Amino acid sequence: MKLKSFALTSVTFCFAAICGTPSVQAATLTTIVDGVSNARGVSFGPDGSLYVAEPGIGGNGNCQPSPSTLFQPICAGNTSSLVKVSADGTKQRLLNNFESLAEQPTGNQGAGIEDVQFDSKGNAYLLTGYAGYPGNRDLETFKLGTQSPIPQNQLGSFPPSTADKVLNSPLLAQLYKVDLKTGALNSIFDFAKYEITKNPDKGDVVTNPYDLTINGDSAYVVDGGGNAAYKIKLDGSKSEAIAIPKNVISDSDLPPGLQLPPGLLEQLPGGKTAIQAVPTGGTIGPDGALYVGEYTGFPYPAGKSRIFRIGDDLKPEVFLDGFTHITDLTFDKKGNLLVLQFSDKSQLGGDITDLPGSLIEVAPDGTRTTLVAAGQGLDSADGITIGPDGKIYITNQGVGKGRGEVVRVDGIVAEKVPEPGSVVGLLALAGVGATAAFAKRKRPEKSDEELLVNAETV
Repeated sequence: MKLKSFALTSVTFCFAAICGTPSVQAATLTTIVDGVSNARGVSFGPDGSLYVAEPGIGGNGNCQPSPSTLFQPICAGNTSSLVKVSADGTKQRLLNNFESLAEQPTGNQGAGIEDVQFDSKGNAYLLTGYAGYPGNRDLETFKLGTQSPIPQNQLGSFPPSTADKVLNSPLLAQLYKVDLKTGALNSIFDFAKYEITKNPDKGDVVTNPYDLTINGDSAYVVDGGGNAAYKIKLDGSKSEAIAIPKNVISDSDLPPGLQLPPGLLEQLPGGKTAIQAVPTGGTIGPDGALYVGEYTGFPYPAGKSRIFRIGDDLKPEVFLDGFTHITDLTFDKKGNLLVLQFSDKSQLGGDITDLPGSLIEVAPDGTRTTLVAAGQGLDSADGITIGPDGKIYITNQGVGKGRGEVVRVDGIVAEKVPEPGSVVGLLALAGVGATAAFAKRKRPEKSDEELLVNAETV
């Protein structure tokens, strides 16, 4: 059933001195802002203001099946926005009534404004998501899609819409330079058109731009639908794409009795199965390399998420493994890698709005420390950044209407755990340790750098 009309839950704002809300026992999480629908990326502007992306709850417009929702329809509306909290506590919503897609009637799994980041001059850049076949976005991409091939298995699972059923959401799946005072948008890159014509991973024709980083004169975008990452000049003059390789798991890692939708997984010889990577976060390390974390695709096996390192040889290598459902990552000033897990267990069969997430620190020597453990207040967490005060800020409860919040990690009781046996990861971490002094320089606006094309599959 589609919603005929609705109003967004009002956003409430609070600071530590007014309404700090500690989590249970081990970690102290202070709520900075709540009431955000499907909360996503979090960042700080040059004036110290906090921004949180609100993808919204879709609406009663046209719908399309989405791989992100296991082909349940997501429907169009104008419910996305950008929430701003100034350093003095002033709060407001920017870019109100922006295009949005989400499940109906729950409003879960929203795609709209995904992230905002700033360059060294204070200019703002906006990333919008999508989560589906890009030819359904509008009549222009529909026409483009009729001229480009679609894999046969995709035609059976989520075929293109007809021309009269396109979503009429042309602002989605794009990177913009944005004037936050006037709301004016200047398109830099269109991921929908690129996915249709280029399809970097040569798999399903899907796009869902998810994470944005600005470093130097370039933007770095991780596309969880296209299984790719992009390096894009901020003036739009050049773009490069890199495919993130599939994740090969043992058939024994598949849930017993699992019914597989046709064509969704790739069965390999020797009792192996290849699943999509679904990259969700990217950051530049103190060694200058790009690090990309993955969520993993269906059937979402626990403990199988990887982090890739892409160095000067242009090849992605598995840097670390053994994680579950990574949604974001960043480095702190000491060279520690902070890894945010949406959940510590597989989302398959669980309530995606309330999965127990965690925050893990990986030191330059490879030691893993759980900073916020599952059950200590992080639930379906979705974005991470480090503020001007050096504190960690996380978008929490990232699925659902009005449930999302940004929390600051104020108190930590750490639990160290053994490092999984990833030789590549240990060697790479040693490299980070050798260059940790670089982390003491001024942190880039979310730390990203070289993304290169024509990567080899690991």
